[in-house]
Amino acid sequence: METILAYIDLLGFTKMIEKDHQKAEELLLRFYDIAFESINDDKRLKGNISSDCLLVYSTNYSVLINCLASIYRQCFLQNETLPDPNFYLLPRGAVSVGAMTIGERDTSVSITKDFMIGKALVHSSKLEPQIKGSRLLIAVNSNDENQVSELLQNKEINSVLYQNCTFKFWPGYSYVDALWFLDLNKTPEEQKKEVLQLLQIALKLTKNNSKNAKIAEHYINMLRIGLISYSRFIENGNDPVLKTIITEFKNGQYWFLWLTVIEISLNRKTENPDADWSYILAFYKKVSLEKSWVHVIEEINKPEKAYLKKAFKLFLG
Repeated sequence: METILAYIDLLGFTKMIEKDHQKAEELLLRFYDIAFESINDDKRLKGNISSDCLLVYSTNYSVLINCLASIYRQCFLQNETLPDPNFYLLPRGAVSVGAMTIGERDTSVSITKDFMIGKALVHSSKLEPQIKGSRLLIAVNSNDENQVSELLQNKEINSVLYQNCTFKFWPGYSYVDALWFLDLNKTPEEQKKEVLQLLQIALKLTKNNSKNAKIAEHYINMLRIGLISYSRFIENGNDPVLKTIITEFKNGQYWFLWLTVIEISLNRKTENPDADWSYILAFYKKVSLEKSWVHVIEEINKPEKAYLKKAFKLFLG
């Protein structure tokens, strides 16, 4: 049976256990409570959880993705109340579709006999460690019309699915990010309010985790998802969120956020060509002289990003 399956774990959980077992356990209990409440009352979903690893599966594509996006948002909000910056609740996961055999059996006192085997489990579990940041990456078989329809054209999915052109894993698949900061089931006013609330947490986490480049990469990728989620609310280059990124993330390690700001501006200028984008143009002229700009040049010159390079030329022209 074709099943959509998600493999989710918590970023940095192993290191948190090493630092303080008790704090890690308390954090994991929060994750358990959120996951249980989100999945338990919906008979269209099934889930297994072990340590910080959550498996959720269904035959209903939109129900599973909407549930996961809600879990991500609820987990992320927990970070507002966590006093120790070394302990955080950041899910990371992969979703894929494939034939699955799932054996739900009775359990004994000493051992469970449930088992799962199938392509979706292999795909999701192998894909998840490749993901940077608290992201929900969804694999779409480009040659499967049903998958394309049920994932990329499904209006019941309450998250925008954003094409990740440069991410490659299995041949024949494209990969999209669920913009989980944004809940399309809410009114535009509620959407904006929630995205801004989550963005404030993301900004703080990114600033607080900038010293270690490897760790910072995860937070930068997470913040990028938040910014793209927010992009629909941007009317011009003077948007306060864009200005915050420009003024507070000047260091070269944040080149991916620079690209994100310009990428968002490119898209929004297409929809609002008469708006004032001079602030972004001035920003571009300044950062394009920075040594780290070479990473942006490499990114937009990838074959898959030809559209972005073309948009750059139009924007600057």
